[in-house]
Amino acid sequence: MQRPAILMHLTAIAEQFNKLKKEHADDILSAFDVDDVKGMYDVRTYIAHDYEGVNLAIVEWIIRNGLPKFKEQCQSIIK
Repeated sequence: MQRPAILMHLTAIAEQFNKLKKEHADDILSAFDVDDVKGMYDVRTYIAHDYEGVNLAIVEWIIRNGLPKFKEQCQSIIK
């Protein structure tokens, strides 16, 4: 039950960044590393098109390493 929820949240994060990109919200996007944003969308695409074959080691790395960095960046924007 937890795995689908985690994957859907990762997908939702990427979708929000895609909306920001389409809205030309460069002031927000500039706070994030371009490669990280691309990576988020790449993960979203991989999840959406190969749900059963998602490499859980990659998902674990994202949770342990990527999300804390992402959280710090979000908090710096909020301040």
